[in-house]
Amino acid sequence: MANWRQKPESDKELWSLMAPVAGIVKWVKSRRGLVVGVGILKGGTGKSTSVLYLALYFARVLNLRVAVVDTDDNSQSISRWVATHTALGNNVPFELIVHPTKGADAIPLKKRLKSLKGQYDVVVVDLGGGDKETFIDLCAEARLLLMPSAPSGWETDRIQATLQTAARAAVLNPEGLDVYNFFVKCDFNSTLPEEEREAMAIDLSEEDEDFVPPPFLHPYFDISKAPHHIRSWNVMPRRSELEEWGLLVRHAMKGIIEEDAA
Repeated sequence: MANWRQKPESDKELWSLMAPVAGIVKWVKSRRGLVVGVGILKGGTGKSTSVLYLALYFARVLNLRVAVVDTDDNSQSISRWVATHTALGNNVPFELIVHPTKGADAIPLKKRLKSLKGQYDVVVVDLGGGDKETFIDLCAEARLLLMPSAPSGWETDRIQATLQTAARAAVLNPEGLDVYNFFVKCDFNSTLPEEEREAMAIDLSEEDEDFVPPPFLHPYFDISKAPHHIRSWNVMPRRSELEEWGLLVRHAMKGIIEEDAA
């Protein structure tokens, strides 16, 4: 499923925006683990659902060894999802790593990620809503940071602060960090995504001298408000329902692969 309200002029144009699947697998296998962070310094923006679908795509479609790191001490949505589907007898195709950010068992996320990189092809990190130290550790180790939100000011109001923190933390990252925003929960019969992109670019730049332009993925790759996203709490997503997330991954990875080749 793709955002056909923003339909490309041709299939050739669409394919030109994405890395081939074989190219992504080859690139990942040649590295010592791809770390993908998902989140904004704010709760309730669709992080855990995004983490789930991204992890399922990497594991089930690309056949990569995947770990999901749950850093969200408050809700632990991914951990509870795994427990639910394990109890239902469903095969969960990724390894769950619970990362407490507080208490006696807490260790820096940077230290945990360094140990996981050699064990898994892809490590997807579900960020908590407001733990700045954990977020900074992630930006120092991840190759890709994806920031999901619905096209609404209620959800996007912390994007600018998150971008500024990511920019400061990324200087600690020896491999470089690519950061992208994308919209979830999109009704493609409305113009809300376009309106919110314009509002963010105008309002934030006027209010903040240190404005960092929101680096949005192409509108073709907005994620739909499909019923299966809601049902996925109890129903394991089918392979066909991972398609739009696969297009998003292929779009985000294209730039990374080309940067490294250059």
